[in-house]
Amino acid sequence: MNLNTVTLNSSEISSAQLLNWFESEAPAQHHLVYVSNESAIDHAQIGVFQQLSVALSAKGLTFVLVSEQLTYDDLPESIFLCPTLEEANDLIEMEAIQRDLGI
Repeated sequence: MNLNTVTLNSSEISSAQLLNWFESEAPAQHHLVYVSNESAIDHAQIGVFQQLSVALSAKGLTFVLVSEQLTYDDLPESIFLCPTLEEANDLIEMEAIQRDLGI
């Protein structure tokens, strides 16, 4: 499984930097972003994550945000959220199985 895992440690990273990095470094991989408890995510970054999630889904790939501090109420429905890295990896595997089965 092609998986790109990133740890977001700072809210000082601009949304343009995030989008540029994801598109140039790992365009054909599943993306798992771990948000450290010290990081705050702003609406612009959530917008970038939503763009990535929709774009990756169209390619048959998965985007997962890993955070203990965020809730589903904080995010659009198109973004998967898991509290742990293990659960995020399981979710990516389940998504791949569903795609293989045509579900």
